[in-house]
Amino acid sequence: MQLHKLLVQTQAEYVDWICANIKSGSIVACDFACFSFGQIQSFDKLLTAAGLHLKNTNCLLDAIWPNRPSLPIHPIWNYDIKYAIVSRESKLEKIRTWMKNLKADVYLVTALDEIAYLLNLRGSDVECNPLFVSFFKMDLHSATLYVQKAKLNSGLIQELKSCNIEIEAYQEFYKVVADMDKNSKIAVDPTTLNAKLALLFPQNSLLTTVSPVMNMKAVKSDKEVAHIRVAMAKDGAALVKAFLWLEQQLAQGVHPTEHEMSEKLASSRAEMPDYIGESFHAIVGFKSNGAIIHYRPDQTNSSKIKAEGVLLVDSGGQYLDGTTDITRTIALSEQNIEIKKQYTAVLKGHIDLCKLVFPKGTKGIQMDILARRHLWALGLNYGHGTGHGVGYFMNVHEPPQGFVSAWNQRGMAEFLPGMLTSNEPGFYETGSHGIRIETLLLVQENEVKDFCSFENMSVFPIDKNLIDLKSFGLDYRDWLNNYHQYCLKQISPWCSEEEKKWLESKCTPIEL
Repeated sequence: MQLHKLLVQTQAEYVDWICANIKSGSIVACDFACFSFGQIQSFDKLLTAAGLHLKNTNCLLDAIWPNRPSLPIHPIWNYDIKYAIVSRESKLEKIRTWMKNLKADVYLVTALDEIAYLLNLRGSDVECNPLFVSFFKMDLHSATLYVQKAKLNSGLIQELKSCNIEIEAYQEFYKVVADMDKNSKIAVDPTTLNAKLALLFPQNSLLTTVSPVMNMKAVKSDKEVAHIRVAMAKDGAALVKAFLWLEQQLAQGVHPTEHEMSEKLASSRAEMPDYIGESFHAIVGFKSNGAIIHYRPDQTNSSKIKAEGVLLVDSGGQYLDGTTDITRTIALSEQNIEIKKQYTAVLKGHIDLCKLVFPKGTKGIQMDILARRHLWALGLNYGHGTGHGVGYFMNVHEPPQGFVSAWNQRGMAEFLPGMLTSNEPGFYETGSHGIRIETLLLVQENEVKDFCSFENMSVFPIDKNLIDLKSFGLDYRDWLNNYHQYCLKQISPWCSEEEKKWLESKCTPIEL
């Protein structure tokens, strides 16, 4: 059995593999509850064209997994209005206005991040994401949250009831949907509604549409952005603690493992106010491990970090005031000119995207090339998207927008003021090293009418020791020097005197 990552440009998707390898006339069975309505519609067309038949089946794991864990019952809690900014009543009223315009009787919300956002609630059922397992149904007058009741305390239940939101058992949702008036007009997003639910309705009763909650969530308000800046500064200070510790360990001849570095990143973030947890498991790749894009060290499989080669560190945190995701690649010893040229090409592409001024309505697929062009000039590339949307104390990967070269939802989504997106070009040489530089960019109105630009939200120094200064150029030098001064300004208030001195040493200007 081989593991294949999904949505990787260099690998075939599983449906393509099935169409190419399964005999015509065969039946392909899957549990429709595990696929979105949109996915099943797409699969059916592709399989039919290949002479295959798609069939819905119950979860086959149930028959062979008798001790399968039950659904998590971690507590659900109120997300303080100080951070949520907009009340759940206001959000629901906005959705009801949208429903009236659409002439919808009912709206089903099945994406966990959309439910959490809409109701100003958070949980911990999904590792690294502040979500809770649930369904949500609303009409023009009332609403129901389907969730394990043991997750909510009596006070929260009463607060939700005061907003005309009832609580029902999670397991009842399918039955309730099956019993709904089939003449009702039901608004659903086919990218998030599972196909098993969709099959419970006559096709003419479904109003398939883009979720308004997705777009409400993706566009951050000015007050949310102000909180995010604080979260980024705290996160930068946590990184200072972790990288300073690593330098000190190596200077003393101690060789911490990649896993120990990932734990240090988490513990450094935990020292910061309003920290909740990691936004994903840290990727700490020493030398050749850095070339494994989704590498994850653990206690039993983790290389020792030595004062040689290149180290790639991709990590992030969940704070009440924001979600972070940042990557830095550092030299642990002097590197050859080829690695420096690769790193410089990645950095110049990263800066080109940061500096971009673009017309309103520009899509990610139109911008992705900027991050790649210097690598392409060297005959190099990377096999992942350049960036993804990022939530606000929410999922670190958030739709709809992204910097990608594919004609998919992310690539075709317009970049709107208030959207937060990662900028993370890279290069990976199998068996040798990996390079990636990532910061988060906020779309903002530009001084030129009907144009936008980016504000670089993430703050932490970019390693200057890996730059090929001969090919860097004055414009890039000036950008990096200015960025480092901004890092110094934002991070320093959160640092000790020792940490400030270390930070200052990393932010000294480059002279060409």
